[in-house]
Amino acid sequence: MPARPSRRILRLRASIVGIEPEIWRTIDVDDSLSLAQLHMVLQVVFNWFGSHLHRFSEDDPWVMSNGIPRIGRQPRAWVDAWSLAEAEIEGEEDEADTTIGEAMQHDGPLWYVYDSGDNWLHRIDLVDRHAARPGEPLAQLISGERRAPFEDSGGIGGYQEIAEILANPSHTDHRSTKAWVATAVGPWATGDLEDADLDGARDELAALFSRAGGDLAGLADASTGVRVDSPIAQFASDLPVPYRSNLRRHLRRSELLTPERLRDEDVAVAVKPYAWLIDHIGVEGLTLTKAGWMPPAVVLEGMTALGWRDDWIGEANREDLTYPMRELRASAERLRLIRKVKGRLELVGRTRPAIGRPAVLAEQIARMLLRQRMTDGQRVASTIFTIGLADGSIATRREAGRQVIDVLNELGYVDSQGRELDQRGFTSLTEPALDVLYALGLWRAGGRRRDVPPTTAVRAIARLALK
Repeated sequence: MPARPSRRILRLRASIVGIEPEIWRTIDVDDSLSLAQLHMVLQVVFNWFGSHLHRFSEDDPWVMSNGIPRIGRQPRAWVDAWSLAEAEIEGEEDEADTTIGEAMQHDGPLWYVYDSGDNWLHRIDLVDRHAARPGEPLAQLISGERRAPFEDSGGIGGYQEIAEILANPSHTDHRSTKAWVATAVGPWATGDLEDADLDGARDELAALFSRAGGDLAGLADASTGVRVDSPIAQFASDLPVPYRSNLRRHLRRSELLTPERLRDEDVAVAVKPYAWLIDHIGVEGLTLTKAGWMPPAVVLEGMTALGWRDDWIGEANREDLTYPMRELRASAERLRLIRKVKGRLELVGRTRPAIGRPAVLAEQIARMLLRQRMTDGQRVASTIFTIGLADGSIATRREAGRQVIDVLNELGYVDSQGRELDQRGFTSLTEPALDVLYALGLWRAGGRRRDVPPTTAVRAIARLALK
């Protein structure tokens, strides 16, 4: 049997033509990867959004032939299967059917155009070939400088104008241009022109080509406590590549996943409503009325002890008419702290050790905050909300509504009529998590709802909830 040929690695240098200072990346790729996979690699390392068409070719598309007959073989060109079927341009091939090694058999260069409108032309040069070392990944980023231009910035001229405005804070369009850039780069990203985000791209390539165990998010790490099934990992796995890379880098930069231990004295006030409820249910349980509600005396005692009675009009002793207590119980059931069994409320087994131990109770609440029953849309919205609370970018309710809805719209979510989401939908989209956070004291002062910054305890619980 003939020996299996060893893997070959090509070192390529890709640069965006026509921009100074130069924007470039050096990558190592297995020569058996297809051009379709090279397209994926280029999108990742330049942090493009993949929202436009692209094309590979052996000849420089910016060079005109001036009517001079070509001598020798005709240059090849490759596009994706959809473009091939739709455009039906003679001579173009399916990029999935050609390997990088085949396309580079004449040592290049290769040309890659992304977005035929802005016309971002990349020159890809072959730097070296070498036999793959044991365990060497199929694709990895070696080095590079400067971030790629912003999507839809208007080509080289438009990009240069934006760069000039950003560099001049006194320019009349500086503020509006900066706001546009924030939208263009998407959530959790930076608009710094010098920031190539090489680490983010390396993480993304590792997740796409070499990471084992199904961790597409690239966040699972025993040292931080994040697992493949953690809310933040599940959320990141479903994001488009650029957003996922931006989020991963944001989490690293803001140290949101750094391990921390909650202390009783830090969270006792925040978890007081749930602590009161599980204390009153106790190991013996709490018998409900025939209608299935908590006894009136218990409801009134809770409203008084938790400081909610002073802000309530009415008797505050009927659970069905007293929404703070009704929502507290409902959220405790969704958090699986308690359950209803044959006309009684009982503690779930794992809740019993939390009696009299605020930090243990806070950890249980955090673990279930984003794992409780909710729709997929609510889970996405609640995770975005929790990230904002955890990193401090959300302080007020108005900021929460704007940030959550803006991110959802950028991710392509729409309402039932197919329209862009409106900030008025914030409450319904985050309701399961919001009910818990309200009980923990979010935007509450002296027992009353106030648009005050979240407490340190709420932010700490939000950080833990992501894991």
